[in-house]
Amino acid sequence: MILRLVWHETRSFFRTPMAAVFTVAMPLLMAVIVGAAMGNQVVEPRSGVRVMQFVIPVMAVFGVAQGCFGALAIHLTDLRDRGWLKRLRGTPVPAWAVLAGLVGASLVIAVMTVALLLTAGLVFYDVQMVWRTLPALLLTLLVGAFCFTALGFAVVALVRSAAAVQLLGTGVVLALAFISDIILVGARLPAWLDVVGWIFPLRHLANAVRDAMNPFLTGTGLSADHLAVLAAWGIGGSALAVWRFRWEQPPARRGTARAVRHLPPPRRGRPSSWRLLAGQAGHAVIRTRRDLSSAFFTLVLPVLLLALISLVFGDAQVAGVRLPVFMFAAMITYTVGVASYVNIAETIAGDRERGVLKRLAGTPLPPWAYHAGNLTTALVVTLITTVVLAVVAALGYGVGIEPGVIPGMLATIVLGSVCFAVLGAVMVAFVTKQQTVNAITLGTFLPLAFVSDVFVVGGELPEILRTVGGVFPLRHISHALLAMLDPAGRPWPWADLAVVAAWTLAGAAVLAVKEGRRGAVHRVEA
Repeated sequence: MILRLVWHETRSFFRTPMAAVFTVAMPLLMAVIVGAAMGNQVVEPRSGVRVMQFVIPVMAVFGVAQGCFGALAIHLTDLRDRGWLKRLRGTPVPAWAVLAGLVGASLVIAVMTVALLLTAGLVFYDVQMVWRTLPALLLTLLVGAFCFTALGFAVVALVRSAAAVQLLGTGVVLALAFISDIILVGARLPAWLDVVGWIFPLRHLANAVRDAMNPFLTGTGLSADHLAVLAAWGIGGSALAVWRFRWEQPPARRGTARAVRHLPPPRRGRPSSWRLLAGQAGHAVIRTRRDLSSAFFTLVLPVLLLALISLVFGDAQVAGVRLPVFMFAAMITYTVGVASYVNIAETIAGDRERGVLKRLAGTPLPPWAYHAGNLTTALVVTLITTVVLAVVAALGYGVGIEPGVIPGMLATIVLGSVCFAVLGAVMVAFVTKQQTVNAITLGTFLPLAFVSDVFVVGGELPEILRTVGGVFPLRHISHALLAMLDPAGRPWPWADLAVVAAWTLAGAAVLAVKEGRRGAVHRVEA
């Protein structure tokens, strides 16, 4: 019975493209990009051990944590809020079997992620298996999977809001990865940040797995101190989950009664274009404000990355400028892509799947007002994040912004937002399911961020990856902003802006052709 439930949950996981991309594909992709940037040189000639011997294990740890904690918590919350857990609780299947099926599926996914990464390391990067430490490696991965699975259940038990669970499931692991020797491997963190990293279990799992894969260490490879911390976190998470776990969505807290506002009577006649745009933008802003996960990835994460990476690497030079200046331009570019490409595509696909677009087509609201409202919201979010980034960069790291470059920066942000909004609409026009749209947009945007001078990967990329990054608009937006922020002065980035404009026009042309064909089909059917 448990095996059948595990099989069902595993199939359900791989039928959710977003979860599969983040848990299985993303660690492998990050390993490929980091390996391309850092190289895979031989560390010690006599043994033939290479650099990727120490990169593959930490990427496997990231996949285990994301699968057993993030993906499990989000999936479990979805089952609870849709009433599936309550209905399963009312069937003859025992409660422990249902939970064992969920836990077993997370373990299967973790094993598959680790196996995929180790296979890629053995075949393509000459990673060596240390057979004498294999039992310790398996035990460490098992304890780590137990720890993060228990914490996933604990988060679902303690947090009522599905949006908050999604934020914790995706944001916490990613944020901890930067201070847990996973993304910034070997970086010298400030003392207080180093202490924070050691408090949480992710760094302990990363170090234990890396030590078990380190051929230069002697012994069995068993890190008793790291395993003790992981076990303590797992036992604590299990206790919280048993204490507070609910099989149905918890009732909302009662708030104080609000006075009923007397709204003015609606105006007669057709509203102006500005009122239509303002109404749609206001609706989109409210929806964005209620989406904690979107707020984290568009506001909190870029500010966190700017502060953290600039703090760790100080005044290192990147692309001819100080690192804080580079990170300021890069994080604005990142926000433009997430707000206008990922978020808008997700919004349109979700509205279409729920029938909102079909209902809007039967109203006097013109389609341009709906899309312009989404774009306006993306611009507002991007500008707010830009202001926060500017304050942090100026006060924390001495980044100066000349008033004369502000109009050019605003023009670049607007052009980049329009470009990515058009590309997101193109994606929605050709892909039907919202989950698939989310997986494709994130699966294309995040890799491009690594090869487009947005995320620092610690080395020079190979020429082929730099060529790929130069084809797409993300790098050109970053370079245009960097040219304006460079204190030494650079020529006006006409070429970069021309590439972004060309992508915008090409995407608009594809949309026009697609809509024209759809209209012709509708006329024939009529």
